[in-house]
Amino acid sequence: MVVVAFAICGAVLGAIALYYSRDDEGVEWQPPACQQGPVTRGIDVSYYQESIQWKRVRRAGVLFAFVRVSDGSTINDPYFTKNWLEARKAGVLRGAYQYFRPDESATAQADVMIAALASDPGELPPVIDVETDGGKSPQKIARAVQAWVERVRDKLGVEPIIYTGPDFWRNKVGAADLTTQPLWVAHYIDRCPTVPPPWTAWTFWQHTDTGKVPGITGNVDLDVFAGTYEQLEEFARRSRRPL
Repeated sequence: MVVVAFAICGAVLGAIALYYSRDDEGVEWQPPACQQGPVTRGIDVSYYQESIQWKRVRRAGVLFAFVRVSDGSTINDPYFTKNWLEARKAGVLRGAYQYFRPDESATAQADVMIAALASDPGELPPVIDVETDGGKSPQKIARAVQAWVERVRDKLGVEPIIYTGPDFWRNKVGAADLTTQPLWVAHYIDRCPTVPPPWTAWTFWQHTDTGKVPGITGNVDLDVFAGTYEQLEEFARRSRRPL
């Protein structure tokens, strides 16, 4: 009985280690040094990944994806529509993201996102990707991000997500307080990511830009949600606001 108990315990611990580190396809989803609870696997994609075999991606364990709409207000991602439709068909939860240009109109950029999601809003909230300063001051960047968030919230009835890096938010956005929005942090590190203040926790974490996933040629960003799949679905429901 003791031998059996130890064998079961070892199997359970082995399964936990696999869940947090590598899956059956050998994909590294969360560094073992950051085992702070269950996570849900995801990716984010743009035209850089070219044609994606979404059914293979889903079979590999990807449960959500953020898909790029545009770079600013003038450069639409040529693969957005295809990725948006095929990810849904494969059963992957979708959120759209936009690379934000502080030197362009926040309203015009928000309107690109709003138009892209008018007929199919996806399952997850839209994302503003804040990682370039456009030569603007921290105060101006913070005001532009806030303007984008408010317009998207008002028109789509959802609380947008902010994507950024810890150093960028602190140094280039002046650690502005937009903690009403969920945080998607980009930090490539083999331990838990640094959370940019004044946030105190991350909701999504992009932990590498050199991931490998079956169905995608070349590198892809790997992400995790801080919770189970059921909690991700609940997060999506709570993000919706009445129009």
